[in-house]
Amino acid sequence: MNDPRLLTLLTLIKVKSYTKTAERLFITQPAVSQHIKSLEHQYDITIFDGTKGFNLTKQGQILVEYARRMQNQDIQLKEAIFNSLNSSAPLRIGITDFCKEITADNELFNLILDKYNHTVEIYIMDIKSIFSDLETGKIDLAIIDTFYNDDLFEGVLLDTYSIVPFVSKEGKFKEINRLTRDMLKNNPIIIASDTDGMAIATKESLSKSNILFTHNSIHKSNSLFLMKELINKFDGIGFMYNAFVDSFDSIKKMDLTNFKSSQNIYMIYSISSFEKNNFKKIINQVKKA
Repeated sequence: MNDPRLLTLLTLIKVKSYTKTAERLFITQPAVSQHIKSLEHQYDITIFDGTKGFNLTKQGQILVEYARRMQNQDIQLKEAIFNSLNSSAPLRIGITDFCKEITADNELFNLILDKYNHTVEIYIMDIKSIFSDLETGKIDLAIIDTFYNDDLFEGVLLDTYSIVPFVSKEGKFKEINRLTRDMLKNNPIIIASDTDGMAIATKESLSKSNILFTHNSIHKSNSLFLMKELINKFDGIGFMYNAFVDSFDSIKKMDLTNFKSSQNIYMIYSISSFEKNNFKKIINQVKKA
């Protein structure tokens, strides 16, 4: 971090003591106070609210947040330089829970793993964490089943998965193969979490068919396994990728007139990634394979 005053501020917030801050940074206690006063003078703000302790003002919170971002960027820069000199730097991949099964059968993903000669680290993550970690460089690639901001990320389409209604094989629908609108309106609904592409695509398709859940109890999860458990517990109607319904013995897919829904699966990386040129080359190579 270029500005030592910001490092002093972040340390002070952490240890909550001018004396301990001075000891940790190997400076004098008056120097700690001077750093804080200098920041307040430069930005014409008061960092602490004057109460007992180290409570931040609104402006102080903003300054601390930006200082932390700068500290993280400094760490990422050092890691990037180190990794560029270290041929064994790992390829870090984030995958949503819904995509972890998809990747096992995807040729492009497997070819990329085959062509990447270094260690691979794979993490199951929620979509919010994936976007955040891609931007900050904590992961290199991601496999997602939702839309992404193409001003921040570049990507390649891996596949498209259809979404179908499903129910418990042993519940009230065990003798039924086709759903009606009344069934949808009068039974618990199980869908993916709001930020997941599967849920967004499902809701859009139902909306186009003028099907709205106004009086239903709605249960949500970002896990296929838990969606299956919720169906069995509440004996309701769920919506899941068609490819996964048959993988669970206790549920079955249903027909629903005029319902057609699907979601694209993408592999994405940050446009600011130091490795993006390598990712482009690898992706182009495996597409030609």
